[in-house]
Amino acid sequence: MLYKALEGAMMLETFPKTTVDVFALVLESGGINDLPVVKSCASLALADAGIMIYDLVAVVFVASFFVYVLHSRIKHYDHCAHGSLMLSCMPSCYEITQLTFTGEPSTAYINEAMQLCLDACNKLGRVMRSCLKEAASASQ
Repeated sequence: MLYKALEGAMMLETFPKTTVDVFALVLESGGINDLPVVKSCASLALADAGIMIYDLVAVVFVASFFVYVLHSRIKHYDHCAHGSLMLSCMPSCYEITQLTFTGEPSTAYINEAMQLCLDACNKLGRVMRSCLKEAASASQ
């Protein structure tokens, strides 16, 4: 799943015979809602390492409990959710790199969750770019 989320953002044609390994170590897992953090951090690691990418990949997870839509990073709630959505996108390019549904969400839920995820991805993308700029200026 990590490869699929990042594959669309990488400029693979710039290094055709190169292999890039990305390793992630999660010390304490809270369920499926750890995966968006791992994917977003992997995107930052690629950019920080100088790997050519079209845009950073921001990843957000939302889950629906009965009729309410809640934001990610709530531990252990993914087990009782009746529908969830994980969206990976490149915010500057307005391009989705991966979309994952679980459960049987309604069309209304999908529309609301997609809009919530896209808005959150845009905000997360701005924060990620800011962190990269700070790291670059601190290293100089």
